[in-house]
Amino acid sequence: MKRDIVLKLVTIFATIMLHIAAAFAIQELKILPSLHNTTSVGVTYLPMNDKKRLDPFTNYTQHREVMISLYYPAQPNPSNALLEQPTESDYGHFTTPYMPPLTAALYDELVIPYGFSKNTFEQLSTLCQRNAPLQDESMTYPLLIFSPGGGAPRFFYTTMLEDLARKGYVVAAIDHPHDALVVEFPHGRAIVGLNKTLTRDEVELLVTVRAQDMSFVINELSLQFPAKVNTTDVVALGHSLGGATVAEATLNDTRIKGGVNLDGRLFGSMEKPNITLSKPFLQFVSEASSPDPYLRWDEEWECLSGWKLELVLNGAVHATFSDMPLIAEAFDLREKLGREGEELLGKLDGMRGLEVMVEYVSAFAEFVLTGKSRSMLGSDGNERFPEIKVKRHI
Repeated sequence: MKRDIVLKLVTIFATIMLHIAAAFAIQELKILPSLHNTTSVGVTYLPMNDKKRLDPFTNYTQHREVMISLYYPAQPNPSNALLEQPTESDYGHFTTPYMPPLTAALYDELVIPYGFSKNTFEQLSTLCQRNAPLQDESMTYPLLIFSPGGGAPRFFYTTMLEDLARKGYVVAAIDHPHDALVVEFPHGRAIVGLNKTLTRDEVELLVTVRAQDMSFVINELSLQFPAKVNTTDVVALGHSLGGATVAEATLNDTRIKGGVNLDGRLFGSMEKPNITLSKPFLQFVSEASSPDPYLRWDEEWECLSGWKLELVLNGAVHATFSDMPLIAEAFDLREKLGREGEELLGKLDGMRGLEVMVEYVSAFAEFVLTGKSRSMLGSDGNERFPEIKVKRHI
């Protein structure tokens, strides 16, 4: 398997920024939007070192470690009287840079040959506050855990994860070292990814290690935040190879009660004979990916033996499930990119895609964790979300 996800997303970034460079000077700050920008959300970055596990990607010479972003409902900020079109002066004191500096610099270097600014990623911010106070210290919050696409950083999905936190969840997003293009740790230390074509055996190993990362993060959160986060009933979600990670972890970890696969093929145990997953599982598929036989949607459906739902998001492509459409729109590039932009970003407006993802993922999580089922889970072409097609449901 090629490191196709990160290359595809980097290509999209490169195309976007090439048009920016040609069209106008980049402004000082671009803030990615939120569905609920008057609801405060905090984020903290946590390094985690697994002293019980050696990392196969270091030839078993070092302990496995990960970095996570932990998003959570935060106490209201007095400056949350937000405007329709915010500026830096409105938000500057409670926004967070889109990426940390070394990560941003590396992605800048990758796309400089396409003709855009050296500090593009440094100029992107999101509507959350680093290390903000938790909204309610007496509450135990439900946990969602997220795994990104192969080779991609956790930051490419920030807007979705922040808005899930605004729904009342704690959301842990994992960077998987040696898989992600770069994983930046505190004090300037970084681990650069393999960045190579993987054999089938290497893909299976990667899925296994990623799933173990997911279980390890749940372990650590149970130790670090025992009264603040419910780690006994968890919902997992992931994009692309992250979807395979979710299936693998859900299969093997009793604390994960259900999983969401965003447009990914389920590599790993799910492709082995006589393996079925009996927990609730949502297959969320882009219109572009739905007819692709490589992704094995029919075979995967048969491997799911519990409650299951397969949705097709019309107008969507693989990158719809990331921040790419919103970044393009932040620079007013939808029309400028034209047909090329439609192929890379899909037809669906970025904010609309974000709304659909957040509403359906949160509805699924609520169903799994509380038993409350909303009509949208199984309702085809409902008035609120006509872009959704229910392909199959049991």
